[in-house]
Amino acid sequence: MSEDFRDLFNFQGINWWTLLGGLGLNFVITAIASIFGAYLGSNEATAGFYQQYGAPLMVLVVFIACVGAGYITAKIADDVPTKHAFISSLGAVVPFIFVAVLSFNPLLFMMAAVAAAGNLNGGMLAAPRRRHSGPPR
Repeated sequence: MSEDFRDLFNFQGINWWTLLGGLGLNFVITAIASIFGAYLGSNEATAGFYQQYGAPLMVLVVFIACVGAGYITAKIADDVPTKHAFISSLGAVVPFIFVAVLSFNPLLFMMAAVAAAGNLNGGMLAAPRRRHSGPPR
């Protein structure tokens, strides 16, 4: 059951339906965060607030939402839950990187890293804990 970071990048033991659901969930999170940010930035009543506090607020929102998505994906996954959560983060990472390259926006590169970190943290939170009473024999 122990995974190290080398094992996160292979596709052995992947449940493809769970992975597809996690990818979709992360993509929906990205789409909702983007639409919400565009709305707050274009609305006259909230544009000033969003201009001042929007970037850190969106980083926090994306991180917390991706922790939740990683947790849900890992809880659904039968085997290798952290791997499912980390690979499903591509549903959020790829759109952020795509738009970052098109718009030359370094904040979106950071948002992609935050989304991957959030999913990895959510997957680690959902992983079963090892219970042992002492050093191995």
